[in-house]
Amino acid sequence: MTLTITPTSSRRPDRQQAASFARFFLAIVLSAFVSIALPVNAQDANAGAINGRVVNPGTQNYLSGVMIRLRETGATTSSASDGSFRFNNLPSGTYSVELSYIGFESKVEQVSVAAGENALTLIEIGPETLDEVVTTGVRGAQAAALNEQRSNDNISNVISSDQLGRFPDRNIAEAMRRVPGVSIEREEKAGDGRYVSIRGLDSGLNNFKLNGMNVAQQEEDNRRVALDVIQIEAVSKVIVNKTLLPNHDGDGIGGSVELISATAFDYRELYMDMNAEGFYNDFSDDLGGKLAGTFATVFGPDDRWGILVSAAYSDRSTAGYGLLNDEDWVSVLEQDDGDPLESGNTPEVYDFGMLRFDNDRENIGINTAISLQATDNTLLTFKGSYNRLDDTELNRGIFFVGDDDELYQGGMLNPEDGYTARIYGEYEESVFRSQSYNLLGETQRGPWRFDYSVGYSEGIRDEPNDYELSFEKDMSSSTILWDRSDNEFPSPILNPADSAAIASAAGWSLSGNDIDEDRAKDRKTAVTFDAMRDLSGSGAFEYMKMGIKYQQSERSLFEANVLEADGDLFFEEDGFRGSDVNFADIGSPYSSIFAIDEGMLSNWRNIGFGLVDDGVLENEYVDDGSIPLDADTYSATEDILAGYIMAQANVGNWEIIGGVRVEQTEVSVKNLELIENDDAGTETLTPIKTDSSYTDVLPRLQVNYRASDDLIFRGAVFASLARPEFQFIAGTTEIAIEDGTADIFLGNPDLETAQAWNFDFGVEYYYGGIGILSANVFYKTIDGFIFNDDAPEGDGDASRFENDPRLAGLEIGDVETFYNGKTAEVYGLELNFIRQFTDLEGFWGGFGTYVNLTLQESSADSGLEGRDDVEFFNAPGTIGTAALTYQGERFEANLAYSYRDQFLFGFSQFQESIYEQDYDSLDFTTNFDVTDRIRLVFRATDITDDGTKAIVRRTFGSGNAYLDNSNYNGRNFTLGINARFR
Repeated sequence: MTLTITPTSSRRPDRQQAASFARFFLAIVLSAFVSIALPVNAQDANAGAINGRVVNPGTQNYLSGVMIRLRETGATTSSASDGSFRFNNLPSGTYSVELSYIGFESKVEQVSVAAGENALTLIEIGPETLDEVVTTGVRGAQAAALNEQRSNDNISNVISSDQLGRFPDRNIAEAMRRVPGVSIEREEKAGDGRYVSIRGLDSGLNNFKLNGMNVAQQEEDNRRVALDVIQIEAVSKVIVNKTLLPNHDGDGIGGSVELISATAFDYRELYMDMNAEGFYNDFSDDLGGKLAGTFATVFGPDDRWGILVSAAYSDRSTAGYGLLNDEDWVSVLEQDDGDPLESGNTPEVYDFGMLRFDNDRENIGINTAISLQATDNTLLTFKGSYNRLDDTELNRGIFFVGDDDELYQGGMLNPEDGYTARIYGEYEESVFRSQSYNLLGETQRGPWRFDYSVGYSEGIRDEPNDYELSFEKDMSSSTILWDRSDNEFPSPILNPADSAAIASAAGWSLSGNDIDEDRAKDRKTAVTFDAMRDLSGSGAFEYMKMGIKYQQSERSLFEANVLEADGDLFFEEDGFRGSDVNFADIGSPYSSIFAIDEGMLSNWRNIGFGLVDDGVLENEYVDDGSIPLDADTYSATEDILAGYIMAQANVGNWEIIGGVRVEQTEVSVKNLELIENDDAGTETLTPIKTDSSYTDVLPRLQVNYRASDDLIFRGAVFASLARPEFQFIAGTTEIAIEDGTADIFLGNPDLETAQAWNFDFGVEYYYGGIGILSANVFYKTIDGFIFNDDAPEGDGDASRFENDPRLAGLEIGDVETFYNGKTAEVYGLELNFIRQFTDLEGFWGGFGTYVNLTLQESSADSGLEGRDDVEFFNAPGTIGTAALTYQGERFEANLAYSYRDQFLFGFSQFQESIYEQDYDSLDFTTNFDVTDRIRLVFRATDITDDGTKAIVRRTFGSGNAYLDNSNYNGRNFTLGINARFR
């Protein structure tokens, strides 16, 4: 067979009408900038302003989220992350500035304003010293988060910097699982949280930002963001926006997550923080460690410059065990796999294995922030973040595999060529990189505030070394069924001859082997400009705000097949046998099994190519005349031009915030068209190009009723979207020619965005002694919804191939492409209760509690056959956390229980589904302050897991009878020391 590459291109017409509308809307936004900028009257010229900052005198940190009110006018605002606040359009006079901060006594400060002048003021609120335990520790962290949540305009949850270290969470994904309505999907081998689902919507349907810049995606063909790359130390605050305002990006049906790193101005003075930790995993023989540190200082004239540098390095070894079905499910009695299982028929596997895996995860994170208070009215900040995860996986075990050329004989599962046992090994190096660099500026000029930024982010998933190697031995039995009397550990039913065969190390011959190289990259650049006009003091309107944003994303995927060798090579005879794998750690009934030597497996690239050079093996990729390039390779650009206009009006205790956002998207994809001509014995890869564009209009309204500083009712109606995944829009075309007929499957660059209408209502009551009681209900209805990795397929446009000279003389057979799904909905209830019992006396006053519960239901008409009423992927019906905390003068402890219900993981055969079963964990953290600056830390995760509890367990069907795969990781322990100086 020969393969050739020929160039061509095709272009789909842009949607000119939509593009024209987007440009028209942006022109309106620019016109609005000009129109409201022009009227500057005498009142504006004579008006004064209060420009202040709020600081905690005990810690000398600026306070964000402080509710601030002018008693004389009733105007309200809240302090920003640097403690700053501002009141404009004030006549000359003396004003009473009232400050409210959960955890502190309210305070009133008198400030005098002269005509046409700025009154600069620094206001302290809180205790003078650290004697009051509420100032620091878990209570100070909780207070900071609740104050910011209370002051936010929308429904949101906030995790403050100190909170991020109060639970035994290793990365940002795991920290977020404590938030109401948030669940995580774990990386299967190491057990770390990786993907975040918000309100039943998968990671790819949410928006993630780091310092205002969209996080670039590392995945090959979807829009998911792997958050295990980002360590806790990289972030000082996390905001989970449940409702979106017009200034939020259009994508984010589940929500929008803002990850924000600190600056030196957050600390006001020299600050140093250092951590050293040791790590132990139940199943691993190696200890791990972590070093982290932060340095921040202000300097220069009037301390106008600030620099912050933080770094973290960890190297952690984990081990575990896995059981997995490596292929589609089949049935014992032959039937069409698209139909439901018939009465009396049962599902079965024909490729099932048991594995031991050893992981080494090396994380590096470096973050910097350089700030300049260029003038009294202009602040410039550069923020850079570099995060890297090197994940090395070594998997070794055994599989029992049926020949899939002809699985059934006489209507029964009985592979024609029988079964083989395979000693299997895989060595995989995966490098995840996430980096972001952003220059941000803000300028206050009279009643105007301008925010502007230019940024770059990059996400890379690189697999430079991915080896698979196996040795096989034929089984004498024509079929192998499985004993499921123990649902946790299905066992192959072997006859005596086969049992003896797998117990002998001799006679295992080379079977499958493969070396692949994959590299996925996403590079984003963005420019933003926002302008806000303060309208307070001149009617009901508080402000009017407008903004524009341009973002370009360049995505690429390179896949190559490097080696597939064939020849005589033997497991024991040629020195590939390593130490056996024993499954006793997880309480299984399995005997020890043979395994490939770790060194031979990790060095298979050199060994394999060396054997090819010596003539022992032949590389089939070369012998076939093929090239290593994979047909899934592509590159694409996605340009988004967005504009919005919004305003806030206050009527009594009511806040009304509304506006509209418009986004125009243009997509251009370059990929490969594969023609497999069985009649001619040729393969042809042809570069092709497709283009598309579309425009989305997104109205949004948020209404808040602040009955008091502590009681708030919130409601919202807003539109949001999810763009199609690149695996569906990439335009990939596969043409199979056989017996004079060409069957064609092609991607669909004209897939529409999934459009969602979102409805939210909530009530929040804040306790003065640090706490909250809240309830939120939400409902989302989505049109054009597409499941992650599963899009409906239907008839494509056959006419475009009728005059294709390459297909001349051929009959055009089936032409299929991807389509949008139909409708979907998700609704739910979020309950949250936090309380620090500071009103109790003595020892009991140190206790606190943290409880949240989310109940949600989802349903989708997917457009797939037999899937007209199914749940969302990664959408558990119940999520909850309950924690008991204690804080004394030098001692803190936190015992947290988390529960996540089962959820739909993916679709399978016979109109059945794969479910990930429920999971719970009990985690413990304690801190002891040796001195005011030195702290000892101990953390334990999954402390009730003695090794026999699967951290990930997926089944065919919602019950437990048919195991699809499971992974066991055991407990993890951390012991560390922290030193903090300021």
